Amino acid sequence: MQRRFLSLVAAGVLTVLAVSGCGPAGSGGAGGGGKKLTVGLIMLQGDEYFRGIQTALEAAVKADGGKVIAANSNNDAGAEAAAAQNMIQRQVDAIIMQPVTVAGSLATMKSIKAASIPLICYGNCTADATNPSVVKGVVQSDNTALGTATGKAAAEYIKGKLGGSARIGILNCDSAAETCKLRKAGFKKALEDAGVTATYASDQEGFLADKATTVATNMLSGDPGINLLWAANEGGTVGEVSAVQQSGKTVPVFGTDISKQLAGFLQDKNNILQATTGQDPQTTAKDAYERAKNAVAGNANSPLETDLPGITYSRDDPAAVNKYLGK
Repeated sequence: MQRRFLSLVAAGVLTVLAVSGCGPAGSGGAGGGGKKLTVGLIMLQGDEYFRGIQTALEAAVKADGGKVIAANSNNDAGAEAAAAQNMIQRQVDAIIMQPVTVAGSLATMKSIKAASIPLICYGNCTADATNPSVVKGVVQSDNTALGTATGKAAAEYIKGKLGGSARIGILNCDSAAETCKLRKAGFKKALEDAGVTATYASDQEGFLADKATTVATNMLSGDPGINLLWAANEGGTVGEVSAVQQSGKTVPVFGTDISKQLAGFLQDKNNILQATTGQDPQTTAKDAYERAKNAVAGNANSPLETDLPGITYSRDDPAAVNKYLGK
């Protein structure tokens, strides 16, 4: 999943802060031992994955009598910095943050550290974003594994239905998150390990559904030989499915992330989306909160980082898709 908007001024960001619970930040005290915590949550965008993060975190914090102050950076480092400063001023007990990029977000992360507020990184944590001198804990999906899992499903399809060879078009989100590159590497490695012949005809940016649809449409019309598509995030996957549907061609799509829309695509009789590997926002949020509580209590998180496996949903396993949809 990534959405890119125009940069927001600090004053504008503060208007989008959402507060779960009431009373001044930090009113319940800081630390473990059953004390009520105020936890800051900085999200990257407003898609289903991040809504799941917020809902799960709010439920966990509320169960302990605390509250969450949530903000959406909309993929903008300036908005992210303003949200963090607001939380620092409100003296939150801990901040759980998915950085826009490590390079663009590191100064903000260090400012949280300088304010003596425990910082837990989730979702897009690489390089210095995993440094114990900056963060007190890391929890995220194993992004390489997200790509690998879908790659394995694609390899089986290529062997069984494409004669062992595929000309592949890719929609990436490389500029939006370092982790997107890991997903792509995992996908390609899975095809290599499976022994299929993969020719990468096109690898273009497309992680917002509307733009991704246009890019994928042009990709298919520009190279009629493409017979398989893969996308690195939810928006790209939606775009590829839409492009294939509009083209009238029979090109299978393999994706990344999961949402109700993507689950519906897996059940659609048009047979376009074949498999996608999704993240687990509920477990991510709960693990991040436990790490935050531990850090506030003055205890070290060991190991510092937890990498969560993804969940693959495919046409070959309708029960898993139905379970995700609550059927």
